[in-house]
Amino acid sequence: MKQFNKIEFGNKLRSARLKKEVSLEYVGRKIGKSSTTVGRYERGEVIPNAKILGKLCDVLDIYNSDLYKEDSNNIINIENSKNPFKTDKLYLYYQGFVGKKKLGKFKFIIELKEKSDFIEVRISDYKTKKTILIGSMLADNYIVTIRTENFKANYPRLETNQIILNISDGTENIVVGMMMCTNGEYVPNIKKCLVSKKDLIFTDEMLNMLLLTDEEKDGIFKNNIWQADISRIEEFEYKED
Repeated sequence: MKQFNKIEFGNKLRSARLKKEVSLEYVGRKIGKSSTTVGRYERGEVIPNAKILGKLCDVLDIYNSDLYKEDSNNIINIENSKNPFKTDKLYLYYQGFVGKKKLGKFKFIIELKEKSDFIEVRISDYKTKKTILIGSMLADNYIVTIRTENFKANYPRLETNQIILNISDGTENIVVGMMMCTNGEYVPNIKKCLVSKKDLIFTDEMLNMLLLTDEEKDGIFKNNIWQADISRIEEFEYKED
């Protein structure tokens, strides 16, 4: 097990503050501490408790794993840590509930940033551009796995999301995948999703790709398990926003 390094923690905290371009005094005011105390955090002399850590992450717009970066909290594979999409931005489409009863089309932005040892993933609302989830991606020539959780460390409700994409036929067309998450009432959801390198209008034709096939329905009935088909490839004319 990797031993916690106070100096490394402090250096990462200082780097996050400098990247945010705010002073020790500013951070201190926001978290209810003096600039001297914040300075001690950055030098690794004092480690903030969970409550203060949450406030620091909120002020600096970072995730708590940015300060710890334990291998167990990230999907890391140096050899395979490559971005098969060859772009830093993707678009995610899926169908979900607006409220409790009405189904609607959802569209999000997936931002990819290559780090030295993994690919950072940020998922943001398409309209507001607000970051909701942050995590990492692992990929080879056949499959992509994206795992994310709450962006804000002090968010009251735990949110997790995992996306599995089939890229065996390339990444230029729409990629079909599976998304596993929980809704606002902690009810697990498993659904199909689409990912595109292009910013597309969410058409009914795309929506049809998210519906269960007859073979999938038969499999659920016979085996009581959903073996989702994410190999479906559709090549139709892109209708961009």
